[in-house]
Amino acid sequence: MSSVGARGTVLLLLTIVVGGAAGWSYAEQRDQPRSSEAAPSPVAAADPAIPFTPPEKTKPDPELDPLTQTLATHDERLGTPRKGGVILPVPNGWVRTTFPDGRQATWRLPDGPAGGYTFRVQLLDENRTVSQKVGVRPAELRGDDLVSDLRVLGKSFDTLKASFIFQGYRRLTVIRWVSFGGGLVDLEIAATGRVIDETGLEALVAKIDQEVRLQPLPQKADQKSDQEADQKPGAAISSRTP
Repeated sequence: MSSVGARGTVLLLLTIVVGGAAGWSYAEQRDQPRSSEAAPSPVAAADPAIPFTPPEKTKPDPELDPLTQTLATHDERLGTPRKGGVILPVPNGWVRTTFPDGRQATWRLPDGPAGGYTFRVQLLDENRTVSQKVGVRPAELRGDDLVSDLRVLGKSFDTLKASFIFQGYRRLTVIRWVSFGGGLVDLEIAATGRVIDETGLEALVAKIDQEVRLQPLPQKADQKSDQEADQKPGAAISSRTP
């Protein structure tokens, strides 16, 4: 073979090798995913963040034993006989405060701390049934500027149980309405205390409901006037206790 022919053969082989390597490199690059050096764009959130309101801070409960379910009681009178006055059981030793109209009173422990337990009884003269009073009371509580964070915990045809913050304390109340004639409401009973007093509050309301009764009408005209309270009122309280 001549020198010219040998050179041609070598060049041909080199061309084949270089071409094959270039083709393999191109194919390899095609198989690999492409990457971009551009800065990534932020992904927009689907929805704005949900606003969060921290829970309202409350004062610590006073250090009292939980309200017992078996309180010893005695009878007291509220109102006058001809105006729907009642006789009701009251825990022994509890102090009474009567409203100026003589138709509503509260009872609590003597020198009891703020945030302790108390109960209230009110004579009513409204054109509403018991179930209607149960229905409207949550709205009345929500409309009270002194009450916040109201939570309705339970309802029945004559009773409402709710929790709320009052004067900085977390309170639990059990309210029951009574109709002596089975028609319009005559009486409201409300016991309020701490959450740990729940069973005692329920028992107190149930006892008052079971034993409360109308005062007997006087037999003679010269007996106590309808305008005279059967028990001397105490000092009026400045704001209503729920």
